[in-house]
Formats: sequence, structure tokens, C-alpha cells
Amino acid sequence: MGSTPASRTSLRSQRSGEPRLLRRSCFDPIESPMNRVFPFCSNRSNYEALALLILCGLLVAGCHTGPSSASFASVDIPGKTPEEICKTAASVFQADGYRVAQLTPASMVFQKEASRGTSLAYGGVIDTHYGAITVIRVRGQLVDLGAGSYRLQCQAYIVRNAQDSFFEDEQRLTNVRSGPYQSLLNRVADTLK
Repeated sequence: MGSTPASRTSLRSQRSGEPRLLRRSCFDPIESPMNRVFPFCSNRSNYEALALLILCGLLVAGCHTGPSSASFASVDIPGKTPEEICKTAASVFQADGYRVAQLTPASMVFQKEASRGTSLAYGGVIDTHYGAITVIRVRGQLVDLGAGSYRLQCQAYIVRNAQDSFFEDEQRLTNVRSGPYQSLLNRVADTLK
């Protein structure tokens, strides 16, 4: 009888006292880097652990320290009047390409036309082709904290069909996308120092 190389290897390992080579099935655990990092995980749960880590990372990235009423973007400004804060906010937003739609301490509205990519993403190819306008709208307000201190806070929206008040659709941006707006508010605070 002829012997194959695999059978010779298993015969040699039996004679020399080495562990016998066994054929692996698809259900046998495979050594992976995840098993070294998380030795308590089986292969199937490696993917579950990785998914859980990614989910936690996304949740932490979306978190914002500060008061829950100002969860999108906010900045505290001490020692300035509401009028000074409003005027400075208007100049900072105008320098970034926004136009002022409303400017009072209780309600500030700034908006600018969205980029072509944003219009395509939110309005679609057909609406964008036929001239539907997508706008970025930022609604801000001042909150009196007492002792001459105010919180300037804002929330940004993507507005589809902004040229038509009946079909206008305002969609709130998530906290994960607050970075550019927090930078604008920080510039307002830095200008007022």
C-alpha cells in the first residue's frame, strides 16, 4: 500500500510522541489577533466584540460635555451684553458665508446655500438638477446664566426645498456633526474677549 504525505506525517507524529495532526472543520476555533487581545472571546463573538467596540466609539464621539439644553454647540460668554454678543455672532457667521435672517437675543437665524454635494445627498439628483435649493440653517439663542453671563447656543439644520415655504423640509443635524458650528461659536467668544 502506498502512503500519502499526510498519512506519513501523522504516522511520524504518532511514533515520535508529537500531537497528531487533525483535520480542522469550519467550527473549530482559529487563532486570530482578536483571540490574543480578547482571550475570552470565541471566533463568532470576535465579530460581536468588534461591533460593540465600534458602536461604543461612535457613541463616545457623539457625546458632548456641557448642559443637555445646549447639546449641539454652545459657548459661555461672561461680562458682555446680549446686543454685543448678537452683533459679534452676526459678523462671525457673515464672515463664514451665512446671511442673517433674524437677529434677536431670543432667536438668531443664519443660513447659507449648501454645497452641491450636500444638495445631491439631501435633495437627490432630480431635485438638484431642476433647481431645488438646499440650505444650511443655524438657529441660535442666548440663555441668561445670571451674574452677567450668557450661553450662546445653536442647532444646525439642513433645509430641503428652501425656496418653497409649503414644501420646505427642515432636518436637524446630529450632534456628531457639530464641529464646524462649535468652531464658529468659539470664534464668537474669542472675538468678545
